[in-house]
This record gives sequence, C-alpha cells and structure tokens, in this order.
Amino acid sequence: MLGVALSRYAWVSDAGEGEPCGPDHIARIAYERAGGSGPVWFGFDLEPGRGLGFSGAARAAGAVLAELQQGADLAEAQRRAYPVVAAIEGHGDNAAPSVFGGVHVIAGDLCHRLAATMPGRVLCWVPDMETPTDESRLALEPMVSRADAVFNLGRLGLLVAALYEGDMSLLRRATEDRLHQPPRLDRCPASRLAIEAALDLGAAAAWLSGSGPAVAVVVDAEHVDRVASGLPVNGKVLHLDVDTTGSVVVD
Repeated sequence: MLGVALSRYAWVSDAGEGEPCGPDHIARIAYERAGGSGPVWFGFDLEPGRGLGFSGAARAAGAVLAELQQGADLAEAQRRAYPVVAAIEGHGDNAAPSVFGGVHVIAGDLCHRLAATMPGRVLCWVPDMETPTDESRLALEPMVSRADAVFNLGRLGLLVAALYEGDMSLLRRATEDRLHQPPRLDRCPASRLAIEAALDLGAAAAWLSGSGPAVAVVVDAEHVDRVASGLPVNGKVLHLDVDTTGSVVVD
C-alpha cells in the first residue's frame, strides 16, 4: 500500500493545551502504550471519519510525545513510535506518513519512504458526512478475482513511476481501482459525483481518500481554481501540501 502525508494535523500536549484526553481517547491509548505517563490534551484540524487518516495522526502524536518524554530525540522518537502506531492501527499505511511524513510504501511490517513526492497541486473534497472505517470495510468482498488483482498491481507500479518521474499524465490511469472504490462509491454517490466532477474539470486524477468519503484530487496549477470551484457544494475543499516532516515538536 501507499500512503502520503498531507498538511492537516492532530496534536497532543502534556502542558495543558487542548481538550483533556479521557482514558479511552485514541491518542492517550497510544501515548500510554508507548510508555507515556501523566495527563495529556488533544487538538486537531483534521476531520475525523472522512478517510483522511485521523486515527493514525492522533495515535502518532500520542506515541511520539511518549517517546520524547522518555528522553529520545525526535528521529529516535519517530522510529520507536512507528511500530506502536502501526500495531494499534492494524496496518502502516496511515501510521508511516503520520509519523515520518512524505510518501511511503507499506508491505507487511516493512515501511519504506519513497524519494518522491506528489506532482501537481493537491485538493481534498471533504463532505459533511462521516463514514467510519470499520463500517466502510463491510462493503468489501472477502475474495477478489485474479483479473482485478492483476489490474490493481499494474496500477500500483504505474503510480510509483508517476511519483518518481513527477509525471502527472500517468496519474489518472495509475489511480484506477477495481478492489475497493466501486463498492464504497456505491454507498457514497456524493463522492462518486465529486470524482467525476474533478476529472471533467481537468484534474489529472481523483480518487477516494482512504475509505472515504473524502476525495483526493491532483491538479496542475493552471486548473486549481476551476476544479476547486466546480466540486460539489455539499463539501468543503481543502488546498493541501505534502508534509515532508511528519511528527514534530511545536512550541
């Protein structure tokens, strides 16, 4: 799997800034799992339940803070926090970008940062409704056909090529999918309309962000305003950058 960090954030504080984290808060659980102690507070500008990686970001913040409390420098805190976050998440595709920033490929317990970034400008259409990840997974078939698996594997290779070469012309084909988007979009027609609108308006690519219902869009600078203004009005449009630093200490 591939994951990319974008410029929306969650943060955890042990200095009383934000909302207190109760014992069942996902950031506090990660914090304590990584060895943190004492009360913590939480804040965010990242919409939960939209497929934007909210849980990964919150858990990364908690786990990294715990490692920093124990005397690790930032790089070591990230390295120690990643397996904690990935274990709680159940996979690394949100955990790795949240902890380290940038674009990562995940294969089981291996996470590798690509020496590449997303070409063009990134928009995200975020609707008003939420779709919990566990609920969205219920739409997926337990088995897939060989033809569909081969189709997606080819697109994954093409996507890596597009990122390394900075070739936006490959992105539309590279982000085609037969495994998870069709059943999820059947449950969320508004997201399907957003993808279709973005492509009709000249976007290089548009796809379901995570499990949805948010939609990620890549567009060249010339068409940013046209695409952003033409997306469905029952959602807000975020203008985002690829975050290359991951978890950081902020005064």
